Amino acid sequence: MSILQILAIAAVAFCFCNLLAFFLRLIRLGKPNDLSAKSGSTSKGIQYSNTVAMMPQNKESAFLHFPSYASGILFHIGTFCCLLFFVLSFCPCIINWLAGNHVIALIIAIVLAITSFCGYGLFIKRAFSKDLRPLSNPDDYISNLLTSTFQLATASYICCQCLAMTNIYYIVCIILFLYLPFGKLRHVVFYFAARYHLGFFYGWRNVWPKNEK
Repeated sequence: MSILQILAIAAVAFCFCNLLAFFLRLIRLGKPNDLSAKSGSTSKGIQYSNTVAMMPQNKESAFLHFPSYASGILFHIGTFCCLLFFVLSFCPCIINWLAGNHVIALIIAIVLAITSFCGYGLFIKRAFSKDLRPLSNPDDYISNLLTSTFQLATASYICCQCLAMTNIYYIVCIILFLYLPFGKLRHVVFYFAARYHLGFFYGWRNVWPKNEK
């Protein structure tokens, strides 16, 4: 195991400990305390919040920007796939298998390159959109750029497992995992709490699901 791999594992441990602290804090805060009279189902509201409510036609403006919505979905799928590959990258048999199956490695690399370009596209849109630019802060750009580069570095590493590309890959991973607990990327934890609270609130008040008022 190389020094960069050891540092990457240390960065992941640092990231995991911080995210675990956030998660435990959310658990300690407990569920929402709504003082109004209950008129619906919180369980159905929470289920709706994490499924049907996420469809573009049910979001406030996503249906008006479907290309961006689709790019965001692909971008997130690519991110989770790259995180999975990061774990698998420490298994020599997986790396050797990819090295011996060039066509499959190339296909995976192309797919991840596409998802990374989706991220870069969203970055450019945020930077040049007169509507998004005033709402954005440096963390929005940094988080997007790091995640997009993480996906592109993963694609490059899968496609070309030379020493230079391997080093670049793990350096990008280290930077990403060290930054993750301090920026908007930590919504990997808060997203689920936010959707739970939304579903609880609107389910309690019989607003969600829509067809059960």
